[in-house]
Amino acid sequence: MIDSKRIAKNTGFLYVRMLLIMVVTLYTSRVVLDVLGVDDYGLYNLVGGIVGMLAFLNGTLSTATSRFLTFDIGIGDFKRLKQTFSTTFFAHLGLGVVVVLIMETVGLWFVYNKAVIPVGRFDATLWVFHISVVTVLVTFTQVPYTSLIIAHEQMKAFAYISLLEAVLKLGIAFLIAFSPMDKLVYYAILMFVSQFFVAMIYRSYCYKHWTESHLSKEVSFSTLKSLMSFSGWNIIAHLAETLRIQGLTTLFGMFFQPFVIAAQSVSTQLSHGITSFTNNFRMAINPQIIKLFATKQYEESKKLTLESSIYVFELYLLLGIPIFLLIEPIMHLWLKEIPQYGIAFSQCIIVSAMFGVFSSGFYTPLTAAGKLKGNSIAALFICGSQFVIAYILLKLGFDVMWVQYSYIVIAIIFSLIIKPYLLIREVGYKVSDFVVCYKKAVAIFFLSFASPFALSLFVDVNTIVGFLGVGFVSVFSVVVVSYMFLSKEIKLKLNTIIARKMKR
Repeated sequence: MIDSKRIAKNTGFLYVRMLLIMVVTLYTSRVVLDVLGVDDYGLYNLVGGIVGMLAFLNGTLSTATSRFLTFDIGIGDFKRLKQTFSTTFFAHLGLGVVVVLIMETVGLWFVYNKAVIPVGRFDATLWVFHISVVTVLVTFTQVPYTSLIIAHEQMKAFAYISLLEAVLKLGIAFLIAFSPMDKLVYYAILMFVSQFFVAMIYRSYCYKHWTESHLSKEVSFSTLKSLMSFSGWNIIAHLAETLRIQGLTTLFGMFFQPFVIAAQSVSTQLSHGITSFTNNFRMAINPQIIKLFATKQYEESKKLTLESSIYVFELYLLLGIPIFLLIEPIMHLWLKEIPQYGIAFSQCIIVSAMFGVFSSGFYTPLTAAGKLKGNSIAALFICGSQFVIAYILLKLGFDVMWVQYSYIVIAIIFSLIIKPYLLIREVGYKVSDFVVCYKKAVAIFFLSFASPFALSLFVDVNTIVGFLGVGFVSVFSVVVVSYMFLSKEIKLKLNTIIARKMKR
């Protein structure tokens, strides 16, 4: 049975977290970009892209860890849960050590021989690279603890710790202005200290509340085998995702000066702020989908997957539409210096992420069923082709915007065609399920977008009146249209809650 009350409570905690973190993160980016400058900011993100090329392995085990811990909790096998936790921790630690060794050899070669680094900044870039590699090792060992909190659906704790992490990053942004050394190196050191401190807090919280987080020698090799088997296909999927995101940053580092990487980073952060708004709801929903599947309530799991996909899409539009239409004044308010291509990149990434909402939603039931082979092969082929196409376009001298356009096309194909096909073939969904879902999504989008788009053509969004007018109409339009498409049952519940609140 779907625990709607728990989903609503957890979603509430996550949204408070998200709103505060988004404000703090966006302001932090403004301060860091201003203090470091466009070139150093671009260099930091270039290094992050290089390190991220192998850090994707952390994501593969992260998905598997979350799935296995949630599954054990769902079936109530707490002896197995303790074994699973210890097994996943040592698996993450071992993988982290392997990544460090590879990055300090192959990654270092790339920095020396392929990266485009401005004159006089090589030594600083090298220091940032080494510090970033150590930071990655810390993040690897943190994953089992974060996954355990989410598996237990303790989103309140997750929200508080995440907020603390954002505040620490804000403090770092101000501290680098008083750096006793090279600002770029100092920034990297402070980010490592912050990450280590947050990791210790996650460990302390889990150790205090759940005995399964107490590490022991009870490592289950059968669980490790299942974990690695599950992660085997997941590794391919995350490799594809890494090629799509970090690979693009690395390509830009090979063909362009750091200002293009800075534009990509700023755009990605803005898009991440919007997707965080939707991912909070998804994070509260996913454990329920997996637990329903674990207890063989397949129809309930499918219903929750499809309905939540529409709700997440509506939540994305709530921020996505006004930000897309008001991107220029928002950029001027947010940043003191807007990198070239920053506005155009942001609009493309917002559109691409809109389709990615469905890809994320449809991935959860595949994870619950352990059917990742088809998804991983498709992801590698699609994203690998995307990476190759981007390289060819840049090599032939095409404008960088063509790369962004190709990414939108790939997002549409993968999210709306390939993922549904896999659910139909592997998990038992029907074509009609997606036809209903897509018809509703298309109607919601066009009805929500029409009014604010038309208004933006007739007013100057760079004025206060135009900015507020388009913003208000965008939000109002999405809310009204979303309400129109709610089921009668949910409308009745919502009306009852509103009436009760008004009486109070």
